[in-house]
Amino acid sequence: MIFVMKIRYFRIAVFLTPHRSLHLYPHKILSIHDCQILPITLRRYYEGNFDLKVSSTCSKLELITKSEPNHPSKSQSHKLADSPNNQSSSADNLECKNCLCTSKRFQPHGNISSKWVSDPLMMTSSTCPTTVGLVLTQPPAVLVFKHYASIAAGLSKARLSGLVVSTALVGCGLAASTSMVSSEFLEHCYRTTICLALGTALTSSAANSINQIIEIPYDSQMTRTRDRVLVRGLITPGRAALFALACSGSGLALLYFGVNPLVTSLAGANIILYTCVYTPMKQISQVNTWIGAWVGAIPPLMGWAAATGQLQCGSLMLACLLYVWQFPHFMALSWNMRSEYSKAGYAMTSVINPDLCRRVALRYSIASSLVCLGGAGCSAMSLGPWAGCALGIGSLPANVGLIYYAWKFAKSDSIGDGSSAAAARRLFRATLFHLPVVMTTVLFGSYCSINSGHM
Repeated sequence: MIFVMKIRYFRIAVFLTPHRSLHLYPHKILSIHDCQILPITLRRYYEGNFDLKVSSTCSKLELITKSEPNHPSKSQSHKLADSPNNQSSSADNLECKNCLCTSKRFQPHGNISSKWVSDPLMMTSSTCPTTVGLVLTQPPAVLVFKHYASIAAGLSKARLSGLVVSTALVGCGLAASTSMVSSEFLEHCYRTTICLALGTALTSSAANSINQIIEIPYDSQMTRTRDRVLVRGLITPGRAALFALACSGSGLALLYFGVNPLVTSLAGANIILYTCVYTPMKQISQVNTWIGAWVGAIPPLMGWAAATGQLQCGSLMLACLLYVWQFPHFMALSWNMRSEYSKAGYAMTSVINPDLCRRVALRYSIASSLVCLGGAGCSAMSLGPWAGCALGIGSLPANVGLIYYAWKFAKSDSIGDGSSAAAARRLFRATLFHLPVVMTTVLFGSYCSINSGHM
């Protein structure tokens, strides 16, 4: 049944049967005079607390609490409203002329965002159940745009894709400061850089979308992933697959025509490695972490290849840094999620061999520092002393801190001890600090070398 209502200055069409749950209609959309609204848009802010209802008498969009209290009868509610113990100002007591019941101003609670509600009411009578009249404070078209944007960001794992793009740009910027930069890149550096960023973001979004499609049954069992858009039913797997296909096709085409075939090959190989090898391996063997680390190491190679048209020693050094950095990062992340990984059926090192998990975090933290020192030496020889000093000295505090927190994590013996969980959290935060510092010092050293004439 379709109900069309006018709420304030917006005309809204809602495809929903009264008293039916919002969860049944996650994809229905109707358009009236260029104003659209999805029932699911409301669900984002009221999920778990209310069901939608359209009041044919009051002509307003309403929300019904799922756990309704025992309401007093009509006469009792009027009596309560008039009693001295329940006195309130005239502004807080309103009258619904259609159902003739006393209304009281409703105070939002739980996960309700008050900025989306204007003058909500709580009805108290036997004939009019506990309802909340809803008035939108933004045009429906804006809500729909935000809704689809949030779905796209969720499918693409926006923050992870942003990290992938940033590492690719670091590789491109570092290669551009060397004498091996290609003449084609110098001619069209801005166009190539933009195409590299957009193409990398699109291919990363495609890989992340396919990964979420495959892992829907597993993500629904974990607290960390149960709010993902596919698990919540905000989009169907079929439409998510179309989104992934569109992202992969457009991203690879952009890299091929806007950058070069080598970068396109690396991006395509990374999509296959992430979706066809790493994702299935997560339920089979703990080796998945070692395979998945290569996925994160390829973007710097893409950036380097975009600027030079080939892969050299400097690009491999940068890829090695990204490879070893991921182990303390992920081991610390997975440590406090062992029970959930085990429940979902993931074969993670923290689940299968907790002692190995702590040792691996320490070993690769040390390896990350050694790679930084090796990179400083290579930078000093190829780019000049400024680059080597910047990387060696600038990354020293971050390297020392990473090793220290990894050592504290490795020394936390008892699995059930709260100290191990705290140590894992501190190590995880240290990894988040370590990578940006190292990348910044690399680019700063390259910039100083260019300005000092060591090219």
